[in-house]
Amino acid sequence: MRKSILSFLMPLLASLAWQTLPAKDLAAQDIETREVTVTSTRTERDLFVIPMTVGVKTAEDLKWQPQTNVADFLADVPGVQITDGGMAGGKRVMIRGESPMRSLILIDGIKISEQKSMSGSAILVDTSQIERIEVIKGPASVLYGSEAIGGVINIITKKGGDKPVSFSQNLIADSSTNSLEWQTAIFGEYNGFNYRVTGSGINAGNRMTPGGEAVRSSYGNTYFSARLGYDWDKGSVFVKADDYRSVIHIPVQSEAVLTMVGSSPGIVRTTVSLDLPQWDRKTFSAGIELRDLTEYLAKLNLTLYYQNMVKDFFNLVHIDFPPVGPFIGRYVNTAVHTTNDQDSIGGNLQSDWKLGDHYLIVGLGYNRDELTADDVRPQVLQFPIGVSSAYLSTYRDFRYKAEQTTIGLYAQDEWSLPNDFTLTLGVRNTWVNSRLRANDNPNLPKNPSKSDSKLVGNFGIVWTGIDNLSLRASWSQGYKFPPLNDLYLGTVHGSGTPTYPNPSLKPETSDNFEVGMRYNNGDLNLDLAIFYALSRNYITTKNVPALGGNQFVNTDRARTVGFELGASYGFDSVGLTPYATVSYVNREFTDTKTLTKLFGPTRIVQYSTTDTGTPPWSGRLGVKFDRDLDNGFIFHSNAYMEWASLAKETDYDATTLQPNGSGDPNTYDYGFVTERLPGWATYNVDLGLEWGDEHKWNASFSLRNIFDRRYTRANNMIEDPGFHAVASVGFEF
Repeated sequence: MRKSILSFLMPLLASLAWQTLPAKDLAAQDIETREVTVTSTRTERDLFVIPMTVGVKTAEDLKWQPQTNVADFLADVPGVQITDGGMAGGKRVMIRGESPMRSLILIDGIKISEQKSMSGSAILVDTSQIERIEVIKGPASVLYGSEAIGGVINIITKKGGDKPVSFSQNLIADSSTNSLEWQTAIFGEYNGFNYRVTGSGINAGNRMTPGGEAVRSSYGNTYFSARLGYDWDKGSVFVKADDYRSVIHIPVQSEAVLTMVGSSPGIVRTTVSLDLPQWDRKTFSAGIELRDLTEYLAKLNLTLYYQNMVKDFFNLVHIDFPPVGPFIGRYVNTAVHTTNDQDSIGGNLQSDWKLGDHYLIVGLGYNRDELTADDVRPQVLQFPIGVSSAYLSTYRDFRYKAEQTTIGLYAQDEWSLPNDFTLTLGVRNTWVNSRLRANDNPNLPKNPSKSDSKLVGNFGIVWTGIDNLSLRASWSQGYKFPPLNDLYLGTVHGSGTPTYPNPSLKPETSDNFEVGMRYNNGDLNLDLAIFYALSRNYITTKNVPALGGNQFVNTDRARTVGFELGASYGFDSVGLTPYATVSYVNREFTDTKTLTKLFGPTRIVQYSTTDTGTPPWSGRLGVKFDRDLDNGFIFHSNAYMEWASLAKETDYDATTLQPNGSGDPNTYDYGFVTERLPGWATYNVDLGLEWGDEHKWNASFSLRNIFDRRYTRANNMIEDPGFHAVASVGFEF
């Protein structure tokens, strides 16, 4: 079937490419920078004078590449990796090798905060309602505060329309999950009032891969949103409500083999699986913006919000004991059920000042998270005599209440200097106060608290002395305060061993240095960034024998060097735009661990490795073709190869023992184990048509992984789809 589809499409593409009709490059290029305004500095500025690296995806880009998950839109942004966290419906974004826990997600200026998560926040929003996505790479803690130590994903949604009543409907079908997503919106504008009411839903089946069906990889979600605003010459106000609900089924998370040594040698096999029957987000927000208040005060903006996040976990752990000693024929099934209910309130007040050659931003941010957690955990393990199975006899319900308040005062000055230089200086002081208000777990301290105050800064300079060229250099500091989960609550999800909290955790910090250039003469577009980052006090987990499990600790640090390059050239006469993006990341990770074997020795080990599971090289190579046809049709195509190099991850092997040469038969060293994830390349084609004036229609068809390559992206746990098609059709009246 694949050959028949391609044999039909290739002649069609060739005939369209050589039509003698006026050609026009209509697509917004991923790396195009001139005349693009971004809000990465918390106000709209020309990207050419921004001292940081920002990837931009517009609604025009998103229209030609139908996706059912927002994270997939960002897969071609240099320096960005998509990780599934073992959940097909909960994909997350990694920036320059940093984990999703260290990237801030903003939706219309409101952060998605999850205080009880070990894998970061997912992007819970409808793809059809996105106006623009900006990816800020590197620390952005000065303007955006804690959680922005690795970068920021800033999502800006659509507002009203250009007439009193408009209606849009989109359908997206994905053969890899046998899914059909519906997206509906009613929107408009009248006498300054604007509104938008949207809804969407999807019920995705198990992912189909070249290796077979990925069992329990199905998911479903629904999204509803309503926004009402009013605009006048010098201001605007709005109110908005969002409701996102999802159900995610998760495959087996891990299968571990543990070697027992000493008097009872043998193998302990552990299988862990999770389920997420509820993952919901509700948000209510309101804001007002006043413009040109005085000669000097250019803008005053206030946004307030309330957000509720509910997450429901089920964790099943199955343990098979070796046929030795008192464990003959025994197995254990343990189940854990956790419900997290987090309420967040906050706001941001910002003023923009025009002071001669200075554009000064001064702001105040506030956020308060209140988390209520309910854990049902096993307590007493009994092995009945004469029965060839083990079971848990009692469970206990633990309840926790914790809170964290963050206040940030920030200022950033953009200073226009002589000789075409622009200098940016910023500073932010963050005050954080967190505490565990109540808990009935006897293993945790009563009412611990932790506070911190941190000053961070940034510096950037841009030179635009040559037409169409900008050169930039910057330094920025990152700061991330430990979440409530790591400080006070801990978790038993994801393994058979609990991970205990640590109220003594230090905040993570980083320094990032970057130089880059942008060039755009209308045809040739280039964007290059070279960066170096040093992160300290990384929060990770370590086995602590005295606790009988793991604990969150500050033991790791990371050094990252790399570069990102995007290039394209537009041949306007024929409507062709070849393009390429490439990223290189070298990440050295230093780790300290305490490794313990059942009935065996304990070792504290420290090592450094550049095998961190991140592919050093990745990128995309392709060509776009756009043509404005004389019958009112706009045709778009994009043929591209997406690729990543070999990824390796080296760690101490907790299942392998080696004599350490001391002569003591009861002491051992642990060997290294390196997991190799092969490099891969997929070949893909996107086709699209748009037509109509007052009544607009669009249709797109994508063939992905055409050669049915079997591969798994780095940091993913579910194999990626094989050859499949994604089709969409929509209209706007």
